Amino acid sequence: MPSVPERPILRGEQVWLRPIEKEDLLNSSIEDVELAHYAGFRRSFARMETEQWLQHVASRERGGDVMFAICRLGSDVAIGNCGFRDVDQHHGSAEVAISIVDRADWGKGLGTDAMRVLVDFGFGEMRLERIWLRVFDYNPRAVRSYEKAGFVKEVLLRHDRFHRGVHHDVHLMAIIRPDWLTEQRRHAWDD
Repeated sequence: MPSVPERPILRGEQVWLRPIEKEDLLNSSIEDVELAHYAGFRRSFARMETEQWLQHVASRERGGDVMFAICRLGSDVAIGNCGFRDVDQHHGSAEVAISIVDRADWGKGLGTDAMRVLVDFGFGEMRLERIWLRVFDYNPRAVRSYEKAGFVKEVLLRHDRFHRGVHHDVHLMAIIRPDWLTEQRRHAWDD
């Protein structure tokens, strides 16, 4: 595992982001049914399926996706992952995704903190103009977290997701550079 830098470059109030490693993803396999549910998967995954998914993720990183491991400050152990996919440099947009693996870490602000750091990286280093995500109507905790990180609901896709026998709405949420610039908060590079 990597060492813990004294002053991580991508750091929040509670977490820091580092390049993701294969072991991080293997240790965060989607075997938890509730985690798979909130991530939008139809079922949980066995370790072999997770390894196949990792190969897919690695090929996407070569195509421009950017993934990070989320670690608590002072530790190099990944508690989840986050990153950008479908990065469109021409238009300056990217979809963002995040996952905190252990349910014991949910509801502590770690995901919100990681999302803020990721957004800072997207606007401050990648020169993005718009960062967006999809969230399912059955995940109100995630909606609140994204709103705390500066995202706003833009579009409601009614009955867009069929999951567990029911059609669900999907919210598209986004944050744009001008809104990020006006936020009065500490950024990932501030001391």
